[in-house]
Amino acid sequence: MSAHLCMPGRGLSCFACCPPIRPAGYEHLADRNIWRRIFSENRRAWRQDRLPHRPITGFSCYGLGFLDPRGRRVGCLLHPDRNQGRDLRRRTGYADKCARETCPQYRAFAALSPQARRRLLDLCAGMDPFLFSSRRRNPVMRLLALGPEVAAAAAGLGLADIDSLAALAWLRELEPAWGWLLARILERQGAPYLLLPELAGQVHALAAELTRRLGPSPPLESGALLVELCGEWEARFWRAVTGRRRARPGELAAWRRAAEEVL
Repeated sequence: MSAHLCMPGRGLSCFACCPPIRPAGYEHLADRNIWRRIFSENRRAWRQDRLPHRPITGFSCYGLGFLDPRGRRVGCLLHPDRNQGRDLRRRTGYADKCARETCPQYRAFAALSPQARRRLLDLCAGMDPFLFSSRRRNPVMRLLALGPEVAAAAAGLGLADIDSLAALAWLRELEPAWGWLLARILERQGAPYLLLPELAGQVHALAAELTRRLGPSPPLESGALLVELCGEWEARFWRAVTGRRRARPGELAAWRRAAEEVL
């Protein structure tokens, strides 16, 4: 089992961020049949050494295709793992981006313990690459978007199957930005708190009260980027609550004190 969400093992694969230029929020699942044809054609061209040598210009990358003849996994046909160590991604014009960038779900998954990763993958058993990659239809992806602390707590609940996870209404009702606040609640309440039907309402109420206490933000931002002062998921939370991307250390400390008071 790998810590990389793109190819975590168990016959699963995620290609949600490929190709690197596509409409925001696009879901490959909606056009599964079209993509299956494209991925099959790309695999055939790769095996026959007929893939292009030009930068991609649209929503489809000729380097993305089925990695196996039965179409169970989707991935990069130009990756070094597929070409005797040679990195052929540069011909697409996006080699640096493809090698560098990750999504929040990827980073959350990598931060989990092997046991937690294994439990979440157990819930995804049997998913094809389109369903596994879906941010809307795969509840594990929605869970990971809330950050590793919330994902680890949910993994420890011992849920029987993917339907049990999907039945947790807060997964549909909470924005990913509230993950840091939910993690702070779980520190106090424990993982069983995730089973409460009223969870989303409580989190929204706490966030609203915190926003009220902090008051309006100054018109001009100052200080360091939030992602430089705190973790990724905390920074996302404060951006949502304050509308700011920058803060001074003293301001962040005051925000944290306000959060402690609200909790």
